[in-house]
Amino acid sequence: MLVETALGKISKDEIGVASSHEHIFIDMRGCVDVTGHEPDYFNEKIGMANRGLVFSDPYAILDNALLEGVDDAVKEMEYFKNSGGNTIIDCTLDEIGRNPSALKEVSLRSGVNIILGCGHYYHKAHFPYVKDAKTEELADEMRKDILEGIGETDIKAGIIGEIGTSAVVTDDEKKVLTAAGIVSCETGKAIHVHTDLYTENGFLVIDILTKQGAKPEKICIDHVDVLLRPDYVRALLDRGVYIEFDNFGKEFYVSEERRFAYDLERIKLLKRLLEEGYGEQILLCNDICLKTMWRKFGGTGYAHILNSVKNMALENGITENQYMSLLTENVKNFII
Repeated sequence: MLVETALGKISKDEIGVASSHEHIFIDMRGCVDVTGHEPDYFNEKIGMANRGLVFSDPYAILDNALLEGVDDAVKEMEYFKNSGGNTIIDCTLDEIGRNPSALKEVSLRSGVNIILGCGHYYHKAHFPYVKDAKTEELADEMRKDILEGIGETDIKAGIIGEIGTSAVVTDDEKKVLTAAGIVSCETGKAIHVHTDLYTENGFLVIDILTKQGAKPEKICIDHVDVLLRPDYVRALLDRGVYIEFDNFGKEFYVSEERRFAYDLERIKLLKRLLEEGYGEQILLCNDICLKTMWRKFGGTGYAHILNSVKNMALENGITENQYMSLLTENVKNFII
């Protein structure tokens, strides 16, 4: 079976080592709450002299929410390639900066396969027309991206998503989910779903998607590793879906209520889930969406899961085969 990439179809075997959810270009500035920030530096450009300001609060500087520049992206992909990576699933949507032509150039120059997504992100990012669009119109958008090409290009989406949901899932978000479920049922495409970091909306998401015929094994509930809730994660897995540990490299502490788990904590929960037999339903990635996660700005880059995180996993009793299966077989089985 084949999967669509920015450069056309590739076989299952050509996917190789894959990061299941990243952003190569993204503009999340419109989703950032601009209130309550220190005006003296909120509008500065990120550099090595001020990147420490975003160690705890990633949006203390608005520019951190922007990734751009083909040459820089190529270099970041080359680091990933040189660490053994072959494929990136880019989950960026139009509302937050999807750029198929630029991704094609990055793929050509870096040698990394790039798989694109389609659909709509969460409510705050929605284009105004989403509110009045009918479910079938939203489904038609996804069909076109998958079957014909994105925008004016012939570059086709290989997955659906990341479809977005808020802390309280809005009617428009439910409409987009319904459209995604319909199209997944028709095409067999896998669906990535952004869920709010601190709530437990995964069950509602699964219900909406499966009601339209989407298969549980083609659904991934993202961002379950920010606030670690083992019982919630197990309950999702027991529904037959994938879950994604996708915040490696993000160890923010805005407040006790809004802290991110540390990478070591993620690895310890991952080990428990592997021991409990859930290994075939877990995906791993960094979900890079911040400027300071790029190596150019002092971050660990897309290869973080192939270097430090992998070493941490092996030191904590996860075998090489177990770990690499999450980055190879699981990704292939999810998207194809």
